[in-house]
Amino acid sequence: MRFLLSVIVCVLPAFAAQPLKPAAVADKVADRFTPAPYAGQRMEGLLGDRMRVNLEGRLLHVDEKGILKGFQQRPGEQDWIGEHAGKFLHAAANTWLYTGDERLKTLMDRVVRGLVATQRPDGYLGTYLDEKRWTSWDVWVHKYDLIGLISYYQATGYEPALDASRKIGDLLCRTFGTGPGQRDIIASGTHVGMASTSILEAMVNLYRFTGDRKYLDFCEYLVRTWSQPNGPKILDSLRATQSVFRTANAKAYEMMSNLVGLAELYRVTGNPAYLETAQTAWRDIAAHRLYVTGTTSAKEHFADDSVLPGEEASSVGEGCATVTWLQLTWQLLRLTGEPQYAEQLEHTVYNALLGAQDPRTGDICYFTPLNGKKSPGPGINCCVSSEPRGISMIPQLAWGSRSGGVAVLFYVPGHVSVDGIGIDVKTNYPGEGSAVLTVNPAKTARFPLYLRVPEWTARFAATAGGQTYKGVAGQFLAIERDWKPGDRVTVDMDMTVRILPGGPSYPYNVAIARGPQVLALEQAANPGVLDLQAAGPRGAAVKLIDASTKLPRDWRGNQAYSLAGVVAGKPQELTLVPFTDAVTYRVWLLKP
Repeated sequence: MRFLLSVIVCVLPAFAAQPLKPAAVADKVADRFTPAPYAGQRMEGLLGDRMRVNLEGRLLHVDEKGILKGFQQRPGEQDWIGEHAGKFLHAAANTWLYTGDERLKTLMDRVVRGLVATQRPDGYLGTYLDEKRWTSWDVWVHKYDLIGLISYYQATGYEPALDASRKIGDLLCRTFGTGPGQRDIIASGTHVGMASTSILEAMVNLYRFTGDRKYLDFCEYLVRTWSQPNGPKILDSLRATQSVFRTANAKAYEMMSNLVGLAELYRVTGNPAYLETAQTAWRDIAAHRLYVTGTTSAKEHFADDSVLPGEEASSVGEGCATVTWLQLTWQLLRLTGEPQYAEQLEHTVYNALLGAQDPRTGDICYFTPLNGKKSPGPGINCCVSSEPRGISMIPQLAWGSRSGGVAVLFYVPGHVSVDGIGIDVKTNYPGEGSAVLTVNPAKTARFPLYLRVPEWTARFAATAGGQTYKGVAGQFLAIERDWKPGDRVTVDMDMTVRILPGGPSYPYNVAIARGPQVLALEQAANPGVLDLQAAGPRGAAVKLIDASTKLPRDWRGNQAYSLAGVVAGKPQELTLVPFTDAVTYRVWLLKP
């Protein structure tokens, strides 16, 4: 085992990164929520631990030769082998901005230099032989080239990375289109063209950082191709059916990747149809195709309404789909500032995202069933490369600026600076529902402090300056007052326990959630329960009691809860752990 969380002694260094490279063109639509910068943040507790594991266990141990080999020795071993270098660079750039870790910076520098050195004179940066160019996953690979190189450029200002990105963009603009001799991009990729047209997100960002209008024109071309006879009809179908299941071939990862790009295109064009389409898809997924753990897809596709099989055989919650769902939700949070998106981000992070990560090694699960056994591993595959990107985004999800004030979305211990206003948070969340926030503006200033009130809580109150404010579940609680350095806000929320119905897929089962966390019946914590399928709560009302002292000595987490249960019809105490910690387990328990 290359890495154990229990022996981590490193402390994330205080790091003041250079300012991010600014965009060359201003967005037409201003974000209503702006995430706090990575630099200057410090996260502790569960989220801080898991981000350290992502750095120490995964990113610093990436197979550097493996992710570059397909470029250096064309053709690559897999059709999509070239995606991994770009995914690594995206996760590494985010993590370096947060930590300033020089080991990671050195590794990232080498990967960028090695990648750029393989670019052909015409701009090609794929892993295919010349005669096989622009087939299968070739455009897809160039998408991740652009995502990784532009992320690195934005973080470091390294101009050759942007130059290489321009060459890719110029090649794509020459190759694809409706002019004489140009190729049809739909016919150049898989999944009804959704794999190839998902380069939309990367091309919007190339336009943003270069100001070259032809890249924006190419983005509009991509959207038009969706309506071709051989296209996925993303705009038309979602408008007509309101259903991602009834759009294209329902491939989750690729479709959501296009929707992330569509949200970015809305930001630079202001075309309301683009935002409306992304929101339509989001609402449909949230209402009909989202597992209780905050992920989506079975066998990598969206299923019919409320069909959510949870067994290992169903290939539940592809890691790539989890991260792309997170990215789509993050885009909509930024564009709208609305609390339901922040709610879902927390839900996905505390369950599906972290649940796919081995907290000791940083290894990653391709799929994370709701009933069964997790199988995390290292190596090179799409999900092992995607999940670290999602984990690297966590500091962008937790806090930022909104409507002239500071917004706290996640209750995580640590420190952040938002528009020059420092916020220090002390809490044991999600173990407990209390938190103390210390507000430190440079001098006395009046502004609103927005506290997200979770949808799941039955009680939320915040006290500041001797006054108590009550929050409404699912909304922001705004406390506007004259803040002076050192002012404190105490938050008290009920970590409400809920029984979740199993729906059509599990009509005779229920799941149990506490606060933002879904709980699981873990085999290692219940050695006397031989058949987890025969277990469930004893009654309709569930009372949880702290059982952390009952955890195995070498257990990977510190939360556990006991409840009065039944096994094969006989009363028996059961011990539940957060889904994120579970190894061999069941989320769906027998109905009382």
